[in-house]
Amino acid sequence: MGEWKSPLWGCFDDIGACLITYFVPCWTFGKVAESVGEDCIIYGILGVVPIVYGYFRFLVRQKVAKKAGIDESALISCLISFCIPLCGNLQERTQQGVDVMPRT
Repeated sequence: MGEWKSPLWGCFDDIGACLITYFVPCWTFGKVAESVGEDCIIYGILGVVPIVYGYFRFLVRQKVAKKAGIDESALISCLISFCIPLCGNLQERTQQGVDVMPRT
């Protein structure tokens, strides 16, 4: 089975992406969702709505893992999505090779 390209606690490996994800988490989440075939804007908004954000984070994390051939249990994905969503989001971003830096 596949492995994650970066560890869950590798949040600070890309400080620019880390700062964007911390201050504008909907941007990173939307971009990661888009990389697995979901609508960037809809998922970006849903990714910050209280109560439902964890569920949509869970769905996207499961899609990223499946696409990469990573065998991650639903329980682990759920815990990461609800308890440490920013670290999970950065790990998924790295896995998908998503660029979150604004272009000038």
